Amino acid sequence: MPATLRDLIREGDRFTDRDFMNALGMGHLKLKRAEADPSLFTVAELQILATLTGHPLKRLLDLVTAEMERNPQVAEAVAGKVEAAKGQVVGRKIAPPGLSDTFQPAARVAAQSKAKAPKLT
Repeated sequence: MPATLRDLIREGDRFTDRDFMNALGMGHLKLKRAEADPSLFTVAELQILATLTGHPLKRLLDLVTAEMERNPQVAEAVAGKVEAAKGQVVGRKIAPPGLSDTFQPAARVAAQSKAKAPKLT
């Protein structure tokens, strides 16, 4: 049983790089990068690969998820993007559910800055 997506799609050597490149509409460099880091494949591309290889899409998605969990660089990138997204909600008028601990309404921020601002005389 293949442990990686690359092993699964290369199983039996039925398809060449050129076959995958034509079916996915991508260049050789992008294909090799996506094979090295399967999180770069879109769901539509994974569906194409599943259809070509005759494996269920869920199996490919499970392999991609498992590889992402094993790859510390992907985990760091995901964590960084999540923190950046959470940082963008600060100052919004309405907090998204679950982010109220990092949320400060814009009106309260403005009131705090006005209260602390020294008066010019």
